[in-house]
Amino acid sequence: MNPTHKLAVASADEVRARGAGMTLRAGIADSPFGHCLIADSPRGVCCLAFIDSNDKNAATAELREFWPLADVVWDPSHARALAGDIFQSGRGMRVLVAGTDFQVRVWRALMRLPMGGTISYGGLAASVGNPRAARATGSAVGANPVSFLIPCHRVILGNGAAGHYHWGADRKRGMLEWEAARAGI
Repeated sequence: MNPTHKLAVASADEVRARGAGMTLRAGIADSPFGHCLIADSPRGVCCLAFIDSNDKNAATAELREFWPLADVVWDPSHARALAGDIFQSGRGMRVLVAGTDFQVRVWRALMRLPMGGTISYGGLAASVGNPRAARATGSAVGANPVSFLIPCHRVILGNGAAGHYHWGADRKRGMLEWEAARAGI
């Protein structure tokens, strides 16, 4: 199962507005990898972040990194339904991101990786046409606002080690193992 997600890129006006005038439905849900914050906009899921507690304030801080001026409506049942679609049914999702052209190219390349597959930072840089940009590629991977949907956890070090992950190396290894098992690898 490798769901096909549809990536929508925020317009320049939406980026400048930083979420002003946008209403997000957000909540904390359980995932196979612990609690996660999921925020959904009319154009798609715009934030999926793993959190270490069920703390709404911590989750809000995570969300505000991406859409600081958006109106947030807490809707835990909607978040739980989205989590079920993402982690259990594997249904493809609409995803909204705001990023530079380079970041979007990196994120699109990540979305083409098959479930259970991995790629090095250098390999990912080469796949977007800039093989010498491994560091910039790493920065784009780290700026991913919708973890798991844009599978930044699939990027590993050139030596095959899992490497760093914003939400912890153990969580990253767990995701890779979970996907490998589901993909039959």
